[in-house]
Amino acid sequence: MPDVRRTNKLIRKPGKPLLWAVVTLVVLVAVSLLVWLAMVRPELGKGRSQTISDDYSASTILADGQTASQIFTFDEDLLAIGVEFYLPGDQPSGELELVLTDADTGEELARSTGVMDYIVPDQYTVLGLDREVQGSAGRRYCLSLTPHYANGNLLALGHSSGVALWQDPMTVDGSPVDGTMAVQITYQRIGGYLTRFFLLICGFAALLAAFTVWAVLSRKVRLPRLVFVLVLGLGVLYSFVLPPYAAPDEKYHINQSFTLACRWANFFSDDEWQMGHVPTTTSFRRETDVNPTLQDENTTVFTWEEFTDTLFTTTDAPYDSHQEYAELQTDQNPLLYLASGAAVFVAYLFHLGFTPALALGRLANLLLFAALASYAVKVAPFGKRVFAAVALLPMTLHLAASFSRDAPLLGLCFAFTALVLDAAFGADRAKALRPARLAALLITGVLLAPGKMVYLPLAALLLLVPNLRLGRHAKVKKAGYLALCVALALVLNSGMLEGFLGSNSAAEESTTVAATTADTTAMDSLSVRGEKARPAEPDQQYEWVIREDNTLENFVRRLYYFGADERNPAQSEIDFWVQALEEKDVTPVVLGQAFLFSPDRINTYQDGWDILEQASLIFLAQDLKEAGNEALAAYYDEGGAALVYKVVYSLDECQTRFAELGLETGVMDDRMPLDRDTLAAEVQAAQATRATQSVTDEADSVTYTPGYILRHLSDTVLLLVRSAVENGDHYLRTLVGGSLSYYTLDLAWGWVVVLYLLLFFAALPAQDTRLLPDGSGRLWCALAALLCCLLAVAGCLLWTPTHYDTLYGLQGRYFLPVLPLLLLVCLPRKLAHIPDEEKASGQLMTGLALVQFGVLMNSMLAVIAR
Repeated sequence: MPDVRRTNKLIRKPGKPLLWAVVTLVVLVAVSLLVWLAMVRPELGKGRSQTISDDYSASTILADGQTASQIFTFDEDLLAIGVEFYLPGDQPSGELELVLTDADTGEELARSTGVMDYIVPDQYTVLGLDREVQGSAGRRYCLSLTPHYANGNLLALGHSSGVALWQDPMTVDGSPVDGTMAVQITYQRIGGYLTRFFLLICGFAALLAAFTVWAVLSRKVRLPRLVFVLVLGLGVLYSFVLPPYAAPDEKYHINQSFTLACRWANFFSDDEWQMGHVPTTTSFRRETDVNPTLQDENTTVFTWEEFTDTLFTTTDAPYDSHQEYAELQTDQNPLLYLASGAAVFVAYLFHLGFTPALALGRLANLLLFAALASYAVKVAPFGKRVFAAVALLPMTLHLAASFSRDAPLLGLCFAFTALVLDAAFGADRAKALRPARLAALLITGVLLAPGKMVYLPLAALLLLVPNLRLGRHAKVKKAGYLALCVALALVLNSGMLEGFLGSNSAAEESTTVAATTADTTAMDSLSVRGEKARPAEPDQQYEWVIREDNTLENFVRRLYYFGADERNPAQSEIDFWVQALEEKDVTPVVLGQAFLFSPDRINTYQDGWDILEQASLIFLAQDLKEAGNEALAAYYDEGGAALVYKVVYSLDECQTRFAELGLETGVMDDRMPLDRDTLAAEVQAAQATRATQSVTDEADSVTYTPGYILRHLSDTVLLLVRSAVENGDHYLRTLVGGSLSYYTLDLAWGWVVVLYLLLFFAALPAQDTRLLPDGSGRLWCALAALLCCLLAVAGCLLWTPTHYDTLYGLQGRYFLPVLPLLLLVCLPRKLAHIPDEEKASGQLMTGLALVQFGVLMNSMLAVIAR
């Protein structure tokens, strides 16, 4: 017996928990350093490049001493330059001389010499510059390549077949070639940043694991608080390792949160413009809320650097600044975006940049989830380990630390499940009658019901609570609760609350100004036009051609002719803008604004006649100045050239012309002046974004509808069987987090197995305790959880085209909201028992913290390998 007391004293010695925590920290830091040495250090030379032209479908042979040159514009620094070579014969030998000069001044900026023997054909050959060239916006460079052969074999330089869009032609000894040289610029290297990022993330994860060890051994931190700390700490680390736009479908959730913040900003703004209803096919952000590196969605080491470098940026844009983007939102239900939207709105008020706004939105979701998850652990009458384990799964934390609506939804489901189990089966019957506890139960149920309708059966579990535990008018409370859940679910998910949390769109009033139009067939009138409306050398025949037919190509040609003094614009540029108009990436009014109100043209208008003449020739193909429309030109005195421009494109005739082409004229952009290159970049970004979004073709429109399922039961069963067989591993991975990001970041299967073992351990009941829920209560809980899972599968089935072999879009994470309930009621209860609940909780938390350290390291290594 004395030996036992002495042993107990040793275990409870104050220095023991701290010692084990320090040992844990030292071991994990040592592991981090070893992994860095073996796996990360060799990757420090990773570079980031951009192609000037990536088309090398044609080639030109370079003779000895011939110089091929290419002028290009580049904004970033230049570290190395790659070009594409072909070998028309055997491998040449000799030296390749590269010289980079300033295209405007002729100053030599850098040079490089390469050995031809190492050139590999049909891929970029990269030559490092002898010194770094500091970039600046719009700077023009001239790249010159000169081969000096040591044998009779030659090189062929790759270039495009035809001059690339927005680029200059290549020249050989000063003679132009019909093509643009394929050039790749290396402008960034990751260097020591990768070491700092990797070791900091590993260090903080090691600190959290060491803190968990100390908390478990010292017993000074209760389980709910420990869960809150770990969820918050690990969630922040996940937010850095997998930055914004990395979570599944996060771009759509970000669009919805930012659109909601813009709606609130517009509501409190003094601006006369009212947002009104926004369809899910478009979204709003501030004009400055753009970052191509973050929005790429494919996380790389350079995404980490961009995220951390811009984390504390600010913007001069006013809080009610807004820009419409052709980017999809999730749906019209704003309920689950209130927290993230409010955080983004706060970022708007304090003029924080795009990245800090993204970080605040994610942090708001994470804090909300952490609070709800720890509350669930606190109020759960049994199964606390289950709630803690599910809350700390990698997939759960990945979603919680993102803009995904699953972050608040998971927290609400966990909290409601714990509350309803306590109210229905808890030992303290009086606790459920407490106003605060009853209010929490009803509010969480009402909020989760409309979040996703497939979880309505979970919300219906309130019916399991005995009437005595709900106090007076229990039946009325249940009926009102269910009615409210169903009503909110139907209303919010059918888009009936237009303008929710915002103001309705104000009716726009427009005044149509009657104008006397000139006869567009009078050829003899062309010679007396004003000078500003035409190029220096007018071409009357060309004017007649571009004004005769109402086509988009003629509209674009009139923009170049009357608005940019260009008689022969490149056909590729004409096609680019025509496609942008057809695909509604730009409106005619905004495109016209980029020509007539460009930086070099905005201050050239002396009176209303100047802008009236050019705008009417472009939009109406006729000259309203010649017709003597003084009333229209007089608007210049009230609002300058912009007001005259607005009057012209608001004319009924203008609206009709574009309606015939299937377009709306649109409204002016807020940016004045508007640079055409900037607009072109935005159009290309919109095209790239659209290319990543799913497009439904005709075959995909025929799906597994209820009628089709009833007529093809065997095909439906076979589809489900094939899905289970072919995608079963995917469902298992995505339930616990074995596949993160857009399921492009896979963890080792060992981590997946360990996570499932921890879940199983968490579900084991303690000895000498009543196993709850039991009887009919257990049956109803199991049915509700299984029904939620079946509804999730059914939802994916209804979206699945009939020609698919497996279910469309089903992911294991859809079962996370009911996973705690499934573990508590569906696992066999006679497998094993835990002798000490508190000790088991400590072991579980320690295991989860250590596993999360490994998962974060695994995730970073997967990103570094890209």
